[in-house]
Amino acid sequence: MTRVLVFAPHPDDETLGCGGSIAHHTEMGRCVSIVFLTSGEQGVAGTVPQLAGEIREREAEAAAGKLGVAPGDVHFLRFPDGGLDPMDRAQFLRVLGMVRQLRPEVVYLPHAADGSHDHQQAFRLVWRGLEKCASRSYPQAGPRHWVGTVLGYEVWSAIGAPSFLQHIAPAHIEAKRAALSCYSTQVKGEGEADYAGEGGIALTRFRGAMSFGGYREAFTVLRLADLPWQPA
Repeated sequence: MTRVLVFAPHPDDETLGCGGSIAHHTEMGRCVSIVFLTSGEQGVAGTVPQLAGEIREREAEAAAGKLGVAPGDVHFLRFPDGGLDPMDRAQFLRVLGMVRQLRPEVVYLPHAADGSHDHQQAFRLVWRGLEKCASRSYPQAGPRHWVGTVLGYEVWSAIGAPSFLQHIAPAHIEAKRAALSCYSTQVKGEGEADYAGEGGIALTRFRGAMSFGGYREAFTVLRLADLPWQPA
């Protein structure tokens, strides 16, 4: 069975960036795990961080369910929101340990230039873990593992020249919509950006319009051993 691992800086990034692809994988019977680096505890106006983190984790679990991800495959590392640090040894070892524990063939993470400090730091942190995952170093993080395919997804900043477009079937775009609707704390007031509804689908629709029609999610290809879900 193909194992897929998605790293998200905050709850909702996984759905915005690759929710349709997640739904596609789970429908095909692949094991998908999602690792949330932070719980987005700074992202609920008027709510203290501890409570906000708990609320957003519940939203994330509900959203994952809409995409077909089992509850036991949703993980929260609870690094500080706004405090991701690729040079922090404890954070690095946790990320490295998750990859070695879950042993995926495919990893998704934010692309390197996504327009958020936390997203860029998330890329550097996860990429550092992936670089060391097959090394004999850090035996305390578990047995070595090599990830052959690594794809970078877009959330805040569109990828300038995508190297891979994944077609998103109608059923999977509906799953993405349903997952986004779980993030009620991210519904903004009038005059503010709102990406928990149709705004979160807009880039997927644009990618389809600019290629083959329908809906597509765009990625940078950071490693490519195989796309095991593609027909031969």
